[in-house]
Amino acid sequence: MRSIRGFFAAALLIAVPGLASAQTATTITGSVRSEAGAPIPNASVRIEGLTIGTITNSQGNYSLVIPAARVTGQVVNISAKTIGYSQRTMRITLAPGSITQDFVLVMNPFNLDEVVVTGAGTTTSVEKLGNVRNTVDSSLIRRSNETNIVNALAGKAPNVEVSSQSGEAGASSYIRIRGARTIGGTGQPLFVVDGMPIDNTTVSTGPNTESTVASNRASDINPNDIESIEILKGAAAAAIYGARAGQGVILITTKSGRPGPTRYSLRSTITTDRVNTEYPLQRTYAQGSGGNPAVCAAAGCRLPSTSYGPKLPEGTQTYDHFGEMFRDGRLLETALTMSGGNDRTLFYLSGSRSDHKGIIVGPNNFYDKTTVRLKASHRITDRLNIGGNIAYTDDRGEFIQKGSNLSGLLLGALRTPPAFDNSQYLDEQFGLHRSYRYPRPTATSQSNPVGRGYDNPFFVVNEFVNSQEVGRTIGNVTVDYRPTDWLTVSYTGGADYYADERLEGLPLTSTNFGGGIGAVKRADFVNLLLDHNLLGTARKTFSSKVEASLTLGQNLTSTRFRQLFASGLGLIAPEPFQLDNTISQNLTTDEFESLIHGQSYFGQATLDLWDQLFLTAGLRNDGSSTFGKSKPRHWFPKASAAWNFTRRINMGDVIPTGKVRIAYGETGQAPGVYSTLTGLTTGAFNDGYVDSGLGTTQNGIGGLITSATKGQENLGPERSKELE
Repeated sequence: MRSIRGFFAAALLIAVPGLASAQTATTITGSVRSEAGAPIPNASVRIEGLTIGTITNSQGNYSLVIPAARVTGQVVNISAKTIGYSQRTMRITLAPGSITQDFVLVMNPFNLDEVVVTGAGTTTSVEKLGNVRNTVDSSLIRRSNETNIVNALAGKAPNVEVSSQSGEAGASSYIRIRGARTIGGTGQPLFVVDGMPIDNTTVSTGPNTESTVASNRASDINPNDIESIEILKGAAAAAIYGARAGQGVILITTKSGRPGPTRYSLRSTITTDRVNTEYPLQRTYAQGSGGNPAVCAAAGCRLPSTSYGPKLPEGTQTYDHFGEMFRDGRLLETALTMSGGNDRTLFYLSGSRSDHKGIIVGPNNFYDKTTVRLKASHRITDRLNIGGNIAYTDDRGEFIQKGSNLSGLLLGALRTPPAFDNSQYLDEQFGLHRSYRYPRPTATSQSNPVGRGYDNPFFVVNEFVNSQEVGRTIGNVTVDYRPTDWLTVSYTGGADYYADERLEGLPLTSTNFGGGIGAVKRADFVNLLLDHNLLGTARKTFSSKVEASLTLGQNLTSTRFRQLFASGLGLIAPEPFQLDNTISQNLTTDEFESLIHGQSYFGQATLDLWDQLFLTAGLRNDGSSTFGKSKPRHWFPKASAAWNFTRRINMGDVIPTGKVRIAYGETGQAPGVYSTLTGLTTGAFNDGYVDSGLGTTQNGIGGLITSATKGQENLGPERSKELE
């Protein structure tokens, strides 16, 4: 009997906790509908302070389960929102059992309740903004089918200019906001991803008149990972970034996981590129000049470059020297995402692969990119949340020589006489490079090269090597702590690191760089950016008519750039393209390194009056190692006011929503490294006809020039003021 009683007692002890848990757990159910009674699917329903949320199903219904340990009879706010409707918030008391809470959302086509990122960790609602800003939704980015995020922004916002280096796979893109506003630097805006500034430099291995295309580093971002983009155009909006925001700011927010079941997404697209404009060429006259033919009786002689000799006999085969250089390009992109989580832990995992075969014929025109991203967060307590975000990108490409360059593609192609077949770029007898000026090479023309004028374009696309390999990692860690209901402390620390390896190999008999003796250029670029951002925000509601907030922050940055460059002229053997396969006495090397430190403090205060007048004021103080010693720090103020006058003056359907705003701000363009004292470098400008061009350039601006000059000591940022 005792054993039976013991068995029932043990069973009761096991069952009671389960019963108690079931009795104290809380289940909240309900629906989200429009004013017309239509269900609203995919609406977000969340409980503030508990970070518990879900989304509605296709019938507009939702269900939330709150664990027993988190139910203490407290009063909480539960809200429902979705795009196109105003957010609705209700107060409920959590108690054991079931609770029903329905929502009716009012249409809001202007999205005035939408919370937007305003920079440096600060946020606000659209209604309270007193300055200009543009939002680009992720759906627009996705539908653009662009692998370069800068290209995806073309035509998405007014006064934002986007231009591409070329239509070639992997070519860089340039973005400018509100026109040219600087006489130095690139004129491009600052890119910030999830609160962390990133590098968007374009580095070319030669002057902008020649060499190959090069990618801008913002192209390393996977467009499928982007949730939204905020474009801060003027100084009034971007002043919170001070001396780094003189050209505007692009704020990118990546996707995060949502509570609920794990969601999977697989997207695959195929895009075709085609040259849609042809370059007209004459196909009537033979090689020669003034109606006289070009004469070359013996092998090894050179013909003149002109192509207006006698008329070609009827039936002579001619060639389309423009169209034969191009094919239909193809971009195959596949992206896989997985996201989900629960009331405490959220995750987002993505991977993508893009294979871009360029529009230029031959095996050496492609750009492949592989990206992986993991973003996760975990709420340790109701007041402490930690998160991490890391993305890795691997880029690999092969490119073609371009520009005012004896080995450039189109100059050699378009100047070829119509009856010369460029596709037969190797001589049948010796297997050596032949061109329209040197159609019959001799056995000694490789060891004793003869200038061919412009290289045969098919020789350029098939025999040259112009490769790039980039490995890049961007990551950050975030901590959000709410010690009290009115104070939030946030920290973001991150790094942006990439290593970029370049090789340019010009084979024997190529005309550029030494008249046919060949060349090898190698360049390694390493960039490391560290960023620390500490933020404290206090919010206080004094009454139903007065609310205020105060934000104080500190930002520390460090950017280290290192360049190693080496070039060798004169190949000893046709292959491999290595520096030790070049004549040693012609070897040229260059090493460059820079380090920039920044230290900033900023503050911002807001005041909301009568739910219709919204005031904002901010101030940032920047210090940088590139500022002059006489003034190492600079101030950047901003202020704005927005009045929703339709909440004071009812104008019915004439003006359902109206706002008057005014804003003022100052930003700057920080000086580049060594602006007051430059280092000693070597090289010279050239256009491809001169045996040089061995220097490297950043942002595609010029070649390196020997210099050692000292500027003024009080060099400060180029300032920009704007009243909106």
